[in-house]
Amino acid sequence: MGALGERIAAGFLERRGARVIARNLRLWPGEIDLLIEMGGALVAVEVKTRVGADPIEGMTDLKAERLRRSGGRMSRHPDRYDLVTVWLTAGGAELRWLPGIC
Repeated sequence: MGALGERIAAGFLERRGARVIARNLRLWPGEIDLLIEMGGALVAVEVKTRVGADPIEGMTDLKAERLRRSGGRMSRHPDRYDLVTVWLTAGGAELRWLPGIC
């Protein structure tokens, strides 16, 4: 389900002008789901996908800290950390984009 959500989120962001640089970038202590460039900014994106429950509930303080720490291990640190939630429903997917979550 996570891979599906990441594909949906990547398409959503690309339609808004983002360029996907990397997917599932593993950097201790975690992983950056999508690394994008948008408007000259380097953005690390966490994608949360759920069926039946609000995906934002999966974004904990610990997950935000791991995302920041993972981004800090890059030679060029992300300018921003965003969250995209993908709520899978019978009718398709509902997406929310929350820039600058941490």
